[in-house]
Amino acid sequence: PIMGKGLIPADPVTWSVRRRAIVPAFHKAWLNHMVGLFGYCNTPLIASLEKIADGTGKVDMEEKFCSVALDIIGKSVFNYEFG
Repeated sequence: PIMGKGLIPADPVTWSVRRRAIVPAFHKAWLNHMVGLFGYCNTPLIASLEKIADGTGKVDMEEKFCSVALDIIGKSVFNYEFG
C-alpha cells in the first residue's frame, strides 16, 4: 500500500494494538505539559524577534526555527537546555 501499514491504513487488529500504544501521548495532562514547554522554549525566540524588529527587521527564520526546535527536543526528551 502507498501509505504503508501505519495506524490509519492498518487492519483492525494492528490498528487496535498501535492505537493503545500511542494513546498516552495524547492524554490531556501530557498535552497541556507539552504546550507549556513549547511556550517556555519560545520565550527566548520571541524576545530575539522583538529585538530584531526594532532594528533592521531582517532575520534568518530557518535558523531561528531550527534553534527553537532543538531547544524543545532537548528539554522534552533529554531534560537539557541548550540555551
